[in-house]
Amino acid sequence: MSFAGRLGWRAHARGWALVAVVASSGLAPAAAHAHDAVSPPVCDELAAAAWPRTAADRRALLQRLESARETCKDHPAFLAVLGGNWLEDGNPEQALLWLERALMLNPALSAAQADYALALLALGDPTARNDLLLRWAQRSDIPPLVWLRLQRSGSGGPGQAGGEPSTNSRWAQIREIGLFAGHESNLDRSPRLTELTLTPPDGPVDLPLAQPIQPRPGTAAVADLSWQVAYSPRQGSLLQFGIIGTARSAPAHPETDWNHLQLAASAGQRWGGWRALLQGSVSRFGGRLSEPYRLQRWGVSLERSAFGCSHRLALESETRTQQQSAINDSRSGAALWSSTCPLPFDDRWAVGLALRTGYDDPRDTLRPGGAQRQNSLGLRVAGPLPHRWRADLTLRYTQVDDLEGYSPLLENNLKRITRPLQFGIELARPADEALLHGADYVLQLQGIRQGSNLPLFAYTSVAAFGGLRWRW
Repeated sequence: MSFAGRLGWRAHARGWALVAVVASSGLAPAAAHAHDAVSPPVCDELAAAAWPRTAADRRALLQRLESARETCKDHPAFLAVLGGNWLEDGNPEQALLWLERALMLNPALSAAQADYALALLALGDPTARNDLLLRWAQRSDIPPLVWLRLQRSGSGGPGQAGGEPSTNSRWAQIREIGLFAGHESNLDRSPRLTELTLTPPDGPVDLPLAQPIQPRPGTAAVADLSWQVAYSPRQGSLLQFGIIGTARSAPAHPETDWNHLQLAASAGQRWGGWRALLQGSVSRFGGRLSEPYRLQRWGVSLERSAFGCSHRLALESETRTQQQSAINDSRSGAALWSSTCPLPFDDRWAVGLALRTGYDDPRDTLRPGGAQRQNSLGLRVAGPLPHRWRADLTLRYTQVDDLEGYSPLLENNLKRITRPLQFGIELARPADEALLHGADYVLQLQGIRQGSNLPLFAYTSVAAFGGLRWRW
């Protein structure tokens, strides 16, 4: 059991750490200079949560801690409990990431220092553990459980060399696999049309369709896989790399199958209470449903916690390249602002609001509709439910306005307007069965209703899925 959990300690100081340098062992004491800031109450609650007695209880607590991580990422006691539980769960690489951050914010936390040393020891580097035994030998303020655990851990004593430092001591990784099955009411996001009204120069013509256009419902299976790696070259810096793949298969309508592969990387740096992040990704969307295309995205963002909330301001640039139809290639730019806060009546729940405004510029002036203005508003609410379930609710409204007429044959060259409204509900619960260790049961309900002044672009789709998600 990690010391953070056993002792139920709280941080002696909360807020923004301006200077907190940890020595090469990661454990040298240093004075933390911090501004006074009020942390959300949920951070204090989770930092003092009862230590889990079973693996299933630990999995449930980790789920709560991970859900609140963004809100509490500058709360050292919370981060130490998060790292301690990952250590107890057998994941020292993940534990190191959060224990190091806790010590950056408050290097005086003895329980976090001990957990950090034990995480390094689990990766083959006893140097920090031996250093603690030497430095704490004459101290009387070290909790007995902490001292006893350090003495009994490993065979390397304080007088031994301890071997070479582990190359993994600044690395962490998260792997995730999700397998789901369900039903979709509109596999190809198709409108429902029995005729088209064309508007040639000599007057409108109603054209009945020999084969009406209508949605294709059916069962489908979805697989999600992701692998994310993080590396901290020095205090306050973080490099991340990830690969994400998703594919959907509909046995009755294989022509609607699609797949998505994304490679992403980011570099982050913290200065006092600010965090800057540079991100880049390359995505490929394929399948028989539509023409494959590639998406390149770059972004820079600034993040900070204030007034009990986490805030982010970002600028994004995106380039879209079609595999064949170069007329649809485009470049776009956007600005994004988002905030995440605990709910006032129950701080175990968090609510996030995001605003995005952008402009999409075609490379070819002949693209139907020309340039576009794009604006969206997103809402997300997440928190715990009875019986260890967690809920994640999302709602997003988007406005996309063409600046030129779409086609002279459709509504006399009317400028296209689309208004997608999307919602999502996800319920997740840790699995109790031994065969499913580390898995969550997941239920999902998703829907989209896209309105448009051109009926050809209006559609509705609802999907319900259930399955399992593993994360380790």
